[in-house]
Order: sequence, then C-alpha cells, then structure tokens
Amino acid sequence: MIVSEQFFQLIVMVLSGIAVGFIIDSVRLIVFSTPKRSSLRKWMMVFELLTWILLGGLTYYLLFWLKDGAWRAYDPLAQIAGIFLYQSFFQTFLRFVARTLVNITWRPFWFIVHLIITVIRHILQLFIHIVMFVLRPFVKIYSYLSYTFFKKLRYLKYNKKQQ
Repeated sequence: MIVSEQFFQLIVMVLSGIAVGFIIDSVRLIVFSTPKRSSLRKWMMVFELLTWILLGGLTYYLLFWLKDGAWRAYDPLAQIAGIFLYQSFFQTFLRFVARTLVNITWRPFWFIVHLIITVIRHILQLFIHIVMFVLRPFVKIYSYLSYTFFKKLRYLKYNKKQQ
C-alpha cells in the first residue's frame, strides 16, 4: 500500500469521526427539541445507543469498503481524533447548522403532527358528545324503568316473605 493511500484513508477516518460527532450531536439536539413528555425523549438512551450501534456498523462498512476489511490500529485513533476535532473546532458552527435545520424542518413537522392529533382528538370528542346526547333520553328511560322494575321486584319479594 502506498503512503498516499494510507494518508487518504487516515483523512477519511478523521472525517468519519467528525461526521460521527456531528450525527450524535444532531441526534441529541433533535431529541431535546421534542416536548418533555414525548416518547422519543423517554427512550432517549435507547435511541442514542441504537445510533451509536448504527454508526459503528457504518464505520466498519467504511473500513471494509475503503481497505477491503483490513483494520489498522490507527483507524480507531483517527476516528477518535476526528471526534475530538469536532468537539474542539467544528462543534459551534455545525451545531448552529443543525439547530437551523431542526428549526426549519423538525419543529414545523412536530407542530403539524401535534395539530393533526389535536384536531382528530377534538373531532372524536365531539362525536362522543353527540352520541351521548342522543343516547341520554334512552338511558334515562332505561334507568327509570329498571329502577321501578327492581323496586317492584323487591316489593314482591318482601311481601312473599311476609306471607
């Protein structure tokens, strides 16, 4: 393997470390941009763990594609160096980009989903109230008849015992 190929592979692994840092930071930003009672926030640890597993698999695929599966000791070090580079130099700018993307895409999407759920909930509540309003006279009649029937039945039982 030529030295320039190894250098190129090292740069690719550093860039993949920067990408990993950005993706994990973006996942955390997306999760924390949801409402506090959302299920995504409750399952944040599982979601982030699955993201880490997916990124590990993609890194392995990158190694397999780039080096035909040959793993060198400097590969994880280069990726960790990329994560540190992201934390040191690129985090503020890329976090701004991620926040902008979240505010442009994710929050309006979440608002629309919340609005649709609220509208459907209100329509269902209106439908239930209409059905209850229509059934109310029948329920009143049934409860009155059942009450009088049981009252007469109790009266008959009591009179039979007396005789």
